[in-house]
Amino acid sequence: MKITELLFESAISYTASHENLGVWDETDLTALVYDSRRAANDTAFLCLPGARTDGHDYASAAYASGCRIFFCERSLSLPDDALQLLTPDTRAALPALSDAFFGHPQKELCIIGITGTKGKTTTANLIASAATAAGLPTGTIGTIGITYGDTTLPTVNSTPESYEIHRAFRAMADAGIRAVAMEVSSLALVRHRVDGIRFDIGVFTNLSEDHISPIEHPNFNEYKQAKLRLFSMCRFAVIASDDAHSADFMQACTCPYETYGFAHDADHRASDVQPWKSDNALGICFTMHRAPRILCAGEPATHEMQLKLPGLFNAHNAVCAAAVLRRLGLSDALTAPALAAATVPGRVEVLDVFEDCTVILDYAHNEMSMRSLLQTVRAYKPRRILCVFGSIGDRAQNRRRELAEVTGDLADYAIVTTDNPGYEDPDAITAQIASYYTPDMCPHIVITDRRTAVLHALSIAQPGDVLLFCGKGHETYQLVRGMHIPFSEKEIITEFAREHGRSIAAIQSTVPPSVRRTEHV
Repeated sequence: MKITELLFESAISYTASHENLGVWDETDLTALVYDSRRAANDTAFLCLPGARTDGHDYASAAYASGCRIFFCERSLSLPDDALQLLTPDTRAALPALSDAFFGHPQKELCIIGITGTKGKTTTANLIASAATAAGLPTGTIGTIGITYGDTTLPTVNSTPESYEIHRAFRAMADAGIRAVAMEVSSLALVRHRVDGIRFDIGVFTNLSEDHISPIEHPNFNEYKQAKLRLFSMCRFAVIASDDAHSADFMQACTCPYETYGFAHDADHRASDVQPWKSDNALGICFTMHRAPRILCAGEPATHEMQLKLPGLFNAHNAVCAAAVLRRLGLSDALTAPALAAATVPGRVEVLDVFEDCTVILDYAHNEMSMRSLLQTVRAYKPRRILCVFGSIGDRAQNRRRELAEVTGDLADYAIVTTDNPGYEDPDAITAQIASYYTPDMCPHIVITDRRTAVLHALSIAQPGDVLLFCGKGHETYQLVRGMHIPFSEKEIITEFAREHGRSIAAIQSTVPPSVRRTEHV
């Protein structure tokens, strides 16, 4: 694409450093980049200010790599053959430029945006799985990655930069995908990543204190205000009516909306939620109710639902998914079987590795999600709950006390380890978590190296136990000092079972007493 064409199609506001832009039309742009390491002579470089670095400081490196077209917020010290396009906010310009660069792919897709503190990933994946099975090919963009068909691509953030979003939209549309269920984070809304997207359906799941730190949101109100923005950007909304903040989200809607949840007056409601267990599978079943005002002629008011995902919160996620699927024109008869078979990587994911012990991977990393998970598992009456967890570095430090308190109250044994320490000292993080345990809480141990912590949990497990590995979920890395270090909890656990067998009882008989020092817990 030529630069003049891009500027016309995007309609951004800019001031050019040269009058004759046609000189730079000799370059056929193949990409927009904001990482100077990816700059080349056929790219345009956007100087994006960030929490720790400023893209303006890397413009000279991009120039040295051959780039000659720059979008910036202030004049750059570059040679005269560089075209500088000054715009008030490069982050705000990027979505419009990206949408134009990829040929406005959002017009070819039905886009569902899901926001809230918890439940975004599970809800998005339930929607996509059931819609695809019912004949509406649907992709996802979120914490697990960009997924469509047989393709899975990693994402750095739950909601990627706008360029990555629109590139994914183009790839999905070209692959025959017709809908996208995407997570919309509070930071994405604040930092312009989803500007210009007209969501066909906006979804609110729940709201609690999270992402409050010097580099995220300074306080809860600003966090909430960020979430509310989505509901001025959609054509229809689905709102969790039983959340304490639901009224704020209903008021923020500039479009029609329906409600869902457990409340009696919800348009889409779950009742009679019951846990079930079969071999190593944990799940729930419930009755789905539709309010008379939204029923079509001849449409049944109730439908029996079953999930392979345990927990009341997953019934809530499933009702939300069912409400969205109905809005997409898909009947319960089509989508219920798909929902019953759906699993979500790293979200209460039961690994079928042992016959006499249940192993669960989950992304629980804050007080709300950890409490829900532990209470859910307790309902299945396990012999013991062994919980392996840590806390991220650099931000959200209030989680550390909360995680210690909730595990201390609800687990039988806690193994404190690392999560993604970032630029913080891992030993300092685990020590801080451990400092919040008191004598009346469950026993705990600190094993900073996460692989060692995982193996320790497996080595002390007993028949009837539930082992919870929390915080990493689907992730296959640890984030350490800006680097992604390969780390797959699932692979470690699977390899352990492959080497030692599927019987925890048999494994225990071979473990030295020095290793089994906590078996009395």
